[in-house]
Amino acid sequence: MRLLALHGKGTSAKIFQSQCSSFRNLLDPNEFEFDFIDAPFPANPAPGIDLFYPPPYYSFYDPTVESIKAAHTWLLAYLDRHGPYDGVINFSQGCALSSTLLLYHQKFYPHKEPLFKVAMFICGGVPLNMLDDLGIPVSEEARDWDESSRNALFAKASSDAILREGSKRWGHGFDAVALQDTSNMFGINFDEIPKESLIQIPTVHVYGAKDPRYPASLQLAHFCDSSKRRMYDHGGGHDIPRMQAVSEMMAELVRWCSMIADSW
Repeated sequence: MRLLALHGKGTSAKIFQSQCSSFRNLLDPNEFEFDFIDAPFPANPAPGIDLFYPPPYYSFYDPTVESIKAAHTWLLAYLDRHGPYDGVINFSQGCALSSTLLLYHQKFYPHKEPLFKVAMFICGGVPLNMLDDLGIPVSEEARDWDESSRNALFAKASSDAILREGSKRWGHGFDAVALQDTSNMFGINFDEIPKESLIQIPTVHVYGAKDPRYPASLQLAHFCDSSKRRMYDHGGGHDIPRMQAVSEMMAELVRWCSMIADSW
């Protein structure tokens, strides 16, 4: 299985490769090939990342509709040169890039083959301004959740918070009952969104209930077809924990991606 790997904002291909190492080490390298690529633009380090990894750091886009669409064009050109890939695995901003590309591609090219057979999203969501552009209703409550969760992530992932509190900085997290209310998923009513507007390929969603951006991860999960979706709470924050149990589950989810891709 060949997987494209898209990192988070203010990190790099090399950093994402390291972040994924504990579960990738449990996978047969003869069966799984990961292509970790750098985003096109230099960036400041993500909060706290410079404590663990030296530069360079990169970003796929600025948070505007025009910039994200330009990133779509860049990624499509990369796929033309280096694809095809069976699937895509993403962290944070990488999730935003690939999920919006999938949503736009199926809306404007519904009769074309999907760009990937499967996608794995880790701690990431769909930018609300892209939902506006797609004509999907976004409430003020959703915008409030988005702003407050971004501010909380910036504070809790900062170098000061890491040095002061370590892993305790993430706090107690969210109540998993939020999974159950599709009529108000942190301000988005998925009961009113047509099924054909959802991402149709099989997906895996890995997130942490202690992640301030947990609402965005849950929203992205519900923008995907629930009959072809697997979800896993790794119990941490905006990161990929390296505990053995988490690594084993994530490796198993990658194997599920391979199995489901083979059936397409």
